[in-house]
Amino acid sequence: MLPELLKEWENFAVITGSAAGALTGLLFVAVSLNRDRIVGHEGLRAEAAQTLVLFILALLLTVLLVIPGMSATTLGVVLVAVSVAAGLTLIILDRNQPGRTRDEPRGRPRTNDGEKPKFSDLSAEDQLYRLVDVTSPNLFSVLCVTIAGCLLLAGDNGLYWLAAAILLALGGGVVNAWLFLTRAPASDAGT
Repeated sequence: MLPELLKEWENFAVITGSAAGALTGLLFVAVSLNRDRIVGHEGLRAEAAQTLVLFILALLLTVLLVIPGMSATTLGVVLVAVSVAAGLTLIILDRNQPGRTRDEPRGRPRTNDGEKPKFSDLSAEDQLYRLVDVTSPNLFSVLCVTIAGCLLLAGDNGLYWLAAAILLALGGGVVNAWLFLTRAPASDAGT
């Protein structure tokens, strides 16, 4: 049953896989052009690495969709394994961001006097950054992959969850890339 169902997803896999491959290549170009700025800032390196993980996740998931003859059980196991590996990688990269501690709440940054500014007082770029930080497309991408794998293991169709994971990974990666390439790191803000 799954091989026939996967045949229906072939065009989706080709289109999104091509997009993921192109975005991965563009990320390497963008990082190369901003190499000095990114190499000198630990937070930007972590954000670039997270973006790469998201694009590679989308690419890997689309490749899995077009592997011929894969059973639902095999695909389910592979998806759960991929989600665990991607999730752990993203967690490790997130903890490598400077200034973030385990107990530090996500969301609005504190001002010099220790108070949190109103969300409406932030620039549009900072608002987007904080929304991405709080909603975490990284988490939702990995969660959708896990749900897809578990549904396939249970004998149900989890491919729509897999599609959601791919689209979230691509969208989250694009937003993340935009932010880390255009936003000045805290240490550069005064220069």
